[in-house]
Amino acid sequence: MMKNHLMDDSPHRLDPRIARSETAIRNALLEQLRSGRNFNSLTVSEIAEHANVTRKTFYARVGSLDQLVERMVLDLFKEISSQIDDRMLIMPVVGNTLSIMVLGQCEEHKAVLAPLVRRCSASLFMEPLSEVLAHMLARVTEVNQTPKLEPVEQAYLVAAIASIIHGVLWVWVKRGFCETPDRIANFVDTLLVEGLQKIMQAGGSKPASST
Repeated sequence: MMKNHLMDDSPHRLDPRIARSETAIRNALLEQLRSGRNFNSLTVSEIAEHANVTRKTFYARVGSLDQLVERMVLDLFKEISSQIDDRMLIMPVVGNTLSIMVLGQCEEHKAVLAPLVRRCSASLFMEPLSEVLAHMLARVTEVNQTPKLEPVEQAYLVAAIASIIHGVLWVWVKRGFCETPDRIANFVDTLLVEGLQKIMQAGGSKPASST
């Protein structure tokens, strides 16, 4: 299980030697995935060898292969979410500006995103994506001054959104990003935005009143 990394900018991550070895490990993984290898067929020894690091260094830098992918997904979506201005989060959302921007960023990062989506299990996306989405929902609540969701409602909402995002990205990657971000954004907004806004503005789902 991942620890909460979203606001984690630990000093060791700024050490140039550590950064170089971690970058080499990430690049080695991506190289193997781009070559057609499925994630489940890879071993720590293979990735360490291609990165020119020892197994000991691999474990010290990134933990396990699963943790490596989760960290890469988290860093990618943290970077994308950092581009979202609070004004884009004001409800009611008008137009597709937010979705187009996010999908455009995904397309710009397709060299990293595509092999991770195509070759790695969806389960490795859920926790890091959920972490970023929970942070984004907190921003939406703050910007719009809406009631906070109950923890159980937020958990279901975040999981549903994360699943939809991964599913949309998987199809987009499989199709070679042939659709434009605008076209994908129209579909995603139709699917998600109206219901999401209703839930956020109401502070969660309300139980039916008994008669």
